[in-house]
Amino acid sequence: MDLRKLIIDHYPTLTPELQRAAAFVLENINDVALISMRTIAHNADLKPATLSRLAKKLGYEGWEALKAEFIYSLKLTRSSYASRAVRLQQNLQQESAYDAVFSTLSHSLEDTQSLNQDSLQRAVTLLDNAQQVYVCGFRASFSIAWSIYYVYRLFQQRVTLIDNLANSQQIFTRELTDQDSVLLVSFSPYSRETLQILETAQQVGAKIVAITDSPSSPLAQVADCTLLFSIDSASFFPSVVSGMAIAEALLASLVAKHGEPAVQSIEKSEKYLFESGSYIANR
Repeated sequence: MDLRKLIIDHYPTLTPELQRAAAFVLENINDVALISMRTIAHNADLKPATLSRLAKKLGYEGWEALKAEFIYSLKLTRSSYASRAVRLQQNLQQESAYDAVFSTLSHSLEDTQSLNQDSLQRAVTLLDNAQQVYVCGFRASFSIAWSIYYVYRLFQQRVTLIDNLANSQQIFTRELTDQDSVLLVSFSPYSRETLQILETAQQVGAKIVAITDSPSSPLAQVADCTLLFSIDSASFFPSVVSGMAIAEALLASLVAKHGEPAVQSIEKSEKYLFESGSYIANR
């Protein structure tokens, strides 16, 4: 998809208002992939509905469909981890790898921060209103899912981790109802187990919160709320650092919303962990 050419080709047929929107997009083409429609509209001094109308004039159902295809078009064919490792060895000296990794992570965190300001509170509301929250993420995504579950349980008991230990995911998915929320974490290549749980959540009408790498991911396509994170890495394996940052921001927002009851629950959990010997106090 050449979005720039598409806009230029349609430009003469647009109304003056849509031409103003089109001109702004042409001048800030990368923003389409990086920030929300609402933020782009604000920056352009336009109404979000104007961008929606522009997308429809360009042949899409709406702005999110345009954005998803644009992001997809930017991605090169996914290379294997092994080929990335070879490229890493060819392009980076051992001494420069250190700086390259931290530089890439810094940019990834900035990109991730810009993507989710409008979505975070929506995610908080969906999780907070749920009768039960189920959290899952497999393989490389498990670290993010586990972190969310571990910290969330310090102040909220209505949280369950689907970890598929002993192939146990059906124990949890059979209990899902339309009163629950499912928080799914996954990035490309997406794990089979996550997509199975996603399908079950859809079937029962549970609310779906996705933490994923792209608006075009199978999770984002059906989620009630999507939190995006960059997996860019100077190494050979996708980075989960920005995903952990999203997890921390989500948990901090949940604690802030719960106020004093959350503080009391955390204090009680912490006290138990010390008294049980799970935590060892500094002496």
